Formats: sequence, C-alpha cells, structure tokens
Amino acid sequence: MSDRLRTLAEKHAIPYKVDIYPYYGSDGEAFWTAGGDVAIALIGPGVDASHNYERTHTEALLATTRWVLHICWRNKRKP
Repeated sequence: MSDRLRTLAEKHAIPYKVDIYPYYGSDGEAFWTAGGDVAIALIGPGVDASHNYERTHTEALLATTRWVLHICWRNKRKP
C-alpha cells in the first residue's frame, strides 16, 4: 500500500515525506485489532505539534488534497 501511494505521488509530482509514528493509534489499527485483514496506510499534511496548536503549510494541504483526488480518480477507473 505504501509503495503504491508513493508511486502515485511521484507520477503526479506531488511532494511527500515518509514518517513513522510508533506511538500513534489510528482507525486502521483498531480495525486490525478487531480482526480486520486489509492493507492500511495513513496520509495527511505534516503538522508541527498535535492536539494543542497544530501548524502546517498551505502547500502541504494542497499536496494532500491532490494526492487524495488522484487516489479517488484512480480507484474510480477500476472496474
């Protein structure tokens, strides 16, 4: 899943950075805990700080939006 997302970003010249959050929980992780068996990857704009005063750049929001749109367009074209 991560490789596919990176390839899609590179194909459309969408800037991205890979990061790992070892102490972060997500809905995907909860799904796995409940017995789910699907690939999961998280995407979003980079932020400075969390749960108090989050800061990001407009360019990061635009890049994330472009990425999500390309994911949706890609999946819409599949039968």
